[in-house]
Amino acid sequence: MTAILGWVCASTLLVLTLLAVYQWVLAVAALLPARPRTPGLHAARSRFLVLIPAHNEESGLAETLRSLDKVEYPRDRTRIVVVADRCNDGTATLARRCGVDCLERTGGQPGKGAAIAWAIDELRRSGTQFDALVITDADTVVDSHLLDAFDEGLCSGHDVQQGYNYLSNPWETAFTRVIAVTSILRNGFFYTGKERLGLPAMLGGTGMCFSRRIIERQGWTAFSIGEDWEFSVSLLLHGETVHFTPRARVLAKESRDFRQASSQRLRWASGRHAVAAMGASELFKAGLRWRRLSLWDAALTIVAPTYSAQATLALLCVVTSWFLSRQHAGQFLVAWATGLTGLLAAYFLLGVARTEAPVRALAGIALIPAFLPWRMAIEILGLLGYGRKHWVRTSRHSASR
Repeated sequence: MTAILGWVCASTLLVLTLLAVYQWVLAVAALLPARPRTPGLHAARSRFLVLIPAHNEESGLAETLRSLDKVEYPRDRTRIVVVADRCNDGTATLARRCGVDCLERTGGQPGKGAAIAWAIDELRRSGTQFDALVITDADTVVDSHLLDAFDEGLCSGHDVQQGYNYLSNPWETAFTRVIAVTSILRNGFFYTGKERLGLPAMLGGTGMCFSRRIIERQGWTAFSIGEDWEFSVSLLLHGETVHFTPRARVLAKESRDFRQASSQRLRWASGRHAVAAMGASELFKAGLRWRRLSLWDAALTIVAPTYSAQATLALLCVVTSWFLSRQHAGQFLVAWATGLTGLLAAYFLLGVARTEAPVRALAGIALIPAFLPWRMAIEILGLLGYGRKHWVRTSRHSASR
């Protein structure tokens, strides 16, 4: 039994070490000086259609539309359309009062993906002209350079782009501070590093941009809870690359605590694991068939455990190896597990240092002993299929607010 436990621990440590090294390579690539930009040199100005799926988002939609109104991009090249999906509040009325177009969907298959597909079909039938489609959620605040950044990417031949998703309330609670750091690990290091090395990112559900060619060829074909990753896999298998565009920033209101975040995180985890079960093997086989390393990298991305899960597993390996430490091999495992945990901790601290307020971000570390078990439980439940239900709105404020 001890030997089996040792082999399990060693195997886990090997996988985690390879993932940690991979993440550090991407982080280093992300931190290297970027190629200088030359603003204003690209003459093309894409016509953007900004689509906002909204299910009972009356409370947050106005702020989203105000941020879009402040975007520094020609007004005659921008059209905003809100998709009021099966709403029983004033979402549609508010959208029209704010001066944007609104499509109302009252039936059909529930879910964000279905709402997007329906809206695209409606706009096609109406003869709407656009060069690129941008999708952002109804509870987000977009950066003023969002469309300019996407336009620059389109001029560089990037038909599919994912923007930098971050928090609009990073310092509200200890929970949001931890999420702020993990968002930087994902966007600022992981995806930015991938873009620098020519590797594909994955769509993130909001802050997405697709050229007209993509929309005409594929429409929207993803309808699961993990519709963003499902569509990413479909695009990759059709020979497209999801480019990460860090200048296209979208800020979302994060849940304040575990209770508010649990249902949303469970849906995301469940959807991600469902896509991984179906898509990883297809990506790997396609990579083998077409000899494309980028597809193997994408397969690794969707099957790899989250950073939080990696940290939890590393700590479990520390405990396990300590129990095995009476044996010579066990002592080696203790050193290995401890070193790996330190490597992962240093990665997190690098994320802390990259926040806009590192000292405030450090205050969130006190929550980590509770955050890691919670996040691991979410991953396990998601792996077991819990949370695969229709699209619902997540609460992001306490009852007193």
